[in-house]
Amino acid sequence: MEPNLREYTVLEAADLGHKWLELEEQGRHEEAEKYRLEVPLIPGIANNLKERMGIKALIETGINLSEAVKYYGKEWLEED
Repeated sequence: MEPNLREYTVLEAADLGHKWLELEEQGRHEEAEKYRLEVPLIPGIANNLKERMGIKALIETGINLSEAVKYYGKEWLEED
């Protein structure tokens, strides 16, 4: 599986976050999950999850890792 590295502007990411929360509040959890996965994860949180889960499992979640790759470099996607 390829990592989700789609890049968004700050405003686009904020819009995704608002849509995610709006759908959650409406009880539309499956739809909300699609938006949650698109919001780029903060690099430090992504790195913590990588250490806990391993990069392969993290990639398989489908969560957006674009900010972590920008911060740590493309080699961050490799297993330690």
